[in-house]
Amino acid sequence: MKEKDFQSTFNKWVRARFRKTAAFELKLCRGNSLPFDAVAPHQSRALYEAKNGTLIYKIPDVGYQNPFDSFCLSNVPAYVVIKYPDFFCLIDIDDWMNEVKRSTRKSLISSRAREISTVVVE
Repeated sequence: MKEKDFQSTFNKWVRARFRKTAAFELKLCRGNSLPFDAVAPHQSRALYEAKNGTLIYKIPDVGYQNPFDSFCLSNVPAYVVIKYPDFFCLIDIDDWMNEVKRSTRKSLISSRAREISTVVVE
């Protein structure tokens, strides 16, 4: 599975089950652990701003038919979404950032992801 395929599956799940305003950064993990640096600092920062403040984003005009020009997210849920081989999970950005700071590992193993996730989907 490629990340774009997971994106399609995830979007269907959001439409059918989640149905709330939120910000997501999706990551595909082919094994049992995802390196913490797979989420770039600017991605963590943007998720943090969407959840704990205000994120304003201009959608680039690159020749596609965009739905609109820009959007603003203020105080919305924000998640790192990780697709492990047998499940995916939504980890609140604050919990993600705390795990990155506190962990003695350089990656998040699937069992720990289950423990700190807000949502786990088998």
